[in-house]
Amino acid sequence: MSKVDVRVRMLRAAKKLFAKHGFEKTTIRQICEEACANVALVSYHFGGKDGVFAAIFNEYFPDRDIKSLKPGPDPEADLKVIIREMTLFRRREPELISIIQQEMALRSPRRQIIQSHKSLLQVRLRECLERGRAEGRFRFRSLDTTQLFVMGALLAHTSMIDMNGVPEVERMSAEEIAEHLTAFILAAVRGLPEAEGR
Repeated sequence: MSKVDVRVRMLRAAKKLFAKHGFEKTTIRQICEEACANVALVSYHFGGKDGVFAAIFNEYFPDRDIKSLKPGPDPEADLKVIIREMTLFRRREPELISIIQQEMALRSPRRQIIQSHKSLLQVRLRECLERGRAEGRFRFRSLDTTQLFVMGALLAHTSMIDMNGVPEVERMSAEEIAEHLTAFILAAVRGLPEAEGR
């Protein structure tokens, strides 16, 4: 097998184990056993376990997709695209979403790595919300609070809602989830007319 194959296997193994057991409880040996790789290859490819963590986000977080989301003339249409892309990502990478939730809850030093990847999404989302409010399309009291709530919805994992899962949501396609989430978020950011000026 090529070096690339080994590297990818180690990243997939680490992502799976970090999601299941957490970063601290996962050992380099476990990652290598899961990946059928030599322990020395972790240092060679990543420099250590922290390097593996960073590489997972470099490899699997949708930075390129987010960069490609160029603002259009309609902030509502832009928001729909952001919601759809993040819903597809969430469905595609449930393990990464679990890792994000764990690390944020633990307030670990690895949050800086996660934040460096989330920041581009936050910038795109904020621009969209600001334009929508400036044009009178969106009505909300606080830009910061609204951005926080929308980010939470975009990166939430279904296991946060119900420890036994959410059967209805689990049966839905990513497109159906995006449709429901879009309706929910748009209803929230459009707000009520009386919210203006508060």
